[in-house]
Amino acid sequence: MLDLEVPTTDGRWLVTSRYTQPEKAVDLLLARLKMKLPDQPPPRLSTEKTLIN
Repeated sequence: MLDLEVPTTDGRWLVTSRYTQPEKAVDLLLARLKMKLPDQPPPRLSTEKTLIN
């Protein structure tokens, strides 16, 4: 997982968490098991640079 933090012009931070895409072999395995990875989470805004989950 990767958190992309982008500063805004009003001093807040736009934080977008992204998961990597599986390799082709893993994608095929997930399809055979009829499993689906969760959707990407929506972006969020923060007044602090570092977010703690």
